[in-house]
Amino acid sequence: MKKLVVWLVVLLAALALAQKYGGILQAGMQTDPVGLDPHTTNATATRNMLENVYDTLVMLDSHGRIVPGLAQTWSVSPDGLTWTFHLRSGVLFHNGDPLKASDVVFSINRIKDPAVKSPRANDFAMVKAITAPNNATVVFSLSQPFTPLLAKLANSLNVIVSEKVAKENNNDLNKVVIGTGPFRFVEYIPQTRLVLRRWDNYWQKDNKGNKLPYLDGITFTFYPDPAARTTGLRAGAVDWIEYVPAADVTTLKADSNLVVVGGPSANFRALYFNTTRKPYDNPKVRQAIAYAIDKKAIVDLALFGTGGIVARGTTIPSGVYAYTNSPYNTRNVAEAKKLLGEAGYPNGFDMNLYVTSTYDFLRTPADVIRDNLADVGIRVKIIAEDWNVYLPKALKSDFDVTLLGTSGQADPDDYLFDTFYPSSSLNLSKYNNPKVTQLLEQGRREASQAARQKTYTQVQEIVLQDSPMVFLFHSAQYEAFNKKVMGFLHYPNTSYLALRFTWMQ
Repeated sequence: MKKLVVWLVVLLAALALAQKYGGILQAGMQTDPVGLDPHTTNATATRNMLENVYDTLVMLDSHGRIVPGLAQTWSVSPDGLTWTFHLRSGVLFHNGDPLKASDVVFSINRIKDPAVKSPRANDFAMVKAITAPNNATVVFSLSQPFTPLLAKLANSLNVIVSEKVAKENNNDLNKVVIGTGPFRFVEYIPQTRLVLRRWDNYWQKDNKGNKLPYLDGITFTFYPDPAARTTGLRAGAVDWIEYVPAADVTTLKADSNLVVVGGPSANFRALYFNTTRKPYDNPKVRQAIAYAIDKKAIVDLALFGTGGIVARGTTIPSGVYAYTNSPYNTRNVAEAKKLLGEAGYPNGFDMNLYVTSTYDFLRTPADVIRDNLADVGIRVKIIAEDWNVYLPKALKSDFDVTLLGTSGQADPDDYLFDTFYPSSSLNLSKYNNPKVTQLLEQGRREASQAARQKTYTQVQEIVLQDSPMVFLFHSAQYEAFNKKVMGFLHYPNTSYLALRFTWMQ
C-alpha cells in the first residue's frame, strides 16, 4: 500500500507537469526590432522576435548542434561542391500556401542579391548556383568547398520566405511578415509591442508526437530601461524577460517565485576603432589603448561580476578555435604611454566614444574605459544614443570609436570572417590586412578541424598585433521568468527558438 501511494504521488506530479496548450506569454524585451525583414538586418532584436515566425533550412539546437529544419535530410558530394537538401512535406506558409523548393531558391538568391543589400550576402558568396529539380529538392552548387555552409543556413535571420509574397509586395518584406514558423505575425506598434499568435498548421511536433507550439501566442512588450524589465517581472506585468540586468542576476536567482537561466554565451563585445580615421589609423595608438584598458575591471564593476567573462583572446569565447594568448591580458599603463609617445601623442588626445544607451552591457563599460584612458592622457567624451538611432550609424562605420559586438555565432568563420574580411558588412573597423584576408578565405575551404584550427590561430595572432579592435569581454546573457513558464531553455547562441517548446502551467 505504501508503494502504491508513492507511485500515485509520482504519477500525479508527472501529470501536473505535463505540457499544456494555451496561454499568451507576456515577454519583456529590451528594444524594438530594427526592421521586420530578416534578410536585410543583423539586429539581434529583430532575430529574437521573428525567428519563431520564420524557419531556416537547418537549425541549431540548445547544444549548438545542427539539426533538421525545413530540410529533413541533406547530403554532400565527395568533392564538397554539391549539397542536396530534401524538404519535409506538408509545410505551409501562414497564408496557406505550401512551401516549395523554389521558395528556398528565391530566399538564398535574395540574400545574395546586391540590390537587397543583405548584411549576410557573404554567407553565400561561394554558392555558384542554387536549383530546384522538383518541389521537394534543393541543390546548392558551390564554386569551391565551403565548410561553414550549414552554420550559415542555420542563422536565424537567413530564413526561408515566400517567393509569391515577396513579389506581391515589390520585394519589401518590411511590409508583410509571413513565414512557416510556429507563430504568425499579428501586429507591431513601435515603442509599444509586437504581437504573435499560434499558427495551427505548424509542421513541427514534440517528441511525443504532439503538435507545436503549446502557447496560444506571445506578446513582446518593450522595456528599454533595464530596471523596468525587472520590476515588470516581479510585479507580474510580464511572465518572462530577456537580458536580465547584470546588477539583478543574483537578486532574481534568490527569488523563490522566479527562475533565471543563462550564462556565458556565443558572442563578443569589443571597442571598435575606425581604422580609416586619425589617430586610429596608427596601430601603435590602437595597441596603446588596448594596453591601457582593464578588462577585468569592466567585468567586475560595469558588469557586476555576473554579466560576462574577460576576453583572453579575440572574438571567439571558448573551444578549440579560441586563442587566449593576448598580449593585452594584463593592463600595462607604462607600455601604453610609451606607444602613444612613439605614435606622436605623448600628451594623449581627445576621443569621442559612441555607444548605445539601450543595452546596459554596451553602455556601462564606457565609464570604466573613460577612467582607464584618462591615466594615459586620452580624454574620452561618451556620446550615447538609442539603439534605433545608434545601430544604423554604427553599421555604416560612422564613428571614431564605438563599443559593440555580435551574438549567435556557430562557426569560427562567423567570428572571424564576418568581422575582419575587407568586404564584410560587419567589418566595422574597416580593417584590411591582405595576409588575414588570404587566411580567412583558406579557412572557409578547409574541411578538417586541425587545418582550420591552425589557420584561425594565425588569423588571431595577426589581428591581435594589428589591434583594429580591443576585445573586452564575452557577455553572459540571462533570461528570467515566473514559475508558471515551463520548458524554456537558454540557448548558448542567445536564440529564443526554445519558445517553440515553452508552455504555461
